[in-house]
Amino acid sequence: MTDWNNKRPEILDNVSALGIGKAIYAAPDGNKETARLLVAADGFHFKNSDFDDLKLLNLSLLSPTGSTFSISFDDNGNLQVDGKVYTTPTNQSDEIIKGNKTYEGNTRLSGGLIINSSGNNYEISVDENGNVKATKISETLGESDGKTKNQ
Repeated sequence: MTDWNNKRPEILDNVSALGIGKAIYAAPDGNKETARLLVAADGFHFKNSDFDDLKLLNLSLLSPTGSTFSISFDDNGNLQVDGKVYTTPTNQSDEIIKGNKTYEGNTRLSGGLIINSSGNNYEISVDENGNVKATKISETLGESDGKTKNQ
C-alpha cells in the first residue's frame, strides 16, 4: 500500500496509473483502490510531499503596471532580483558596511561623521557658517570614562 503521508511515492514505468474522469486520481503503485484524489470540481488536493523534488531556476513576477521581475539565487545562495545580487537595506546600529557604494540624490547624516585616513580618525563637523572642519581624534589616553580626546 502506498504511504501518501510521508513522501511522494516513486512513479514506476508500466505500473503507475493516472485516472481521469470526473476527477484526477494518482496511483503510483498501480493500485486503484489506494489512489489519491488530485483534482476535483472543488479544487486541488495536493500535499506538501507532492512538491518534494520541485526545483525552479527562478520566479517571474508581474507588477501592477506590467513590469516583469525575476527572482532567483546564484551558485553561492545569494538572492538575486533581475540577475543582480540583492543587498538588504538596513537600519541596524553598530554595523560595518563594506564595498564601494554610489548614492544618488540627497543623503542625510545625523550623529556625526568620522573618516579614517592613513590610519588616523578625523571627526568632520560643520559650523553655523557652513565651514567644514576636520579634527584629528587621538587614541584613548587612559581616563576611566573611555572617551577619546581630540587634538
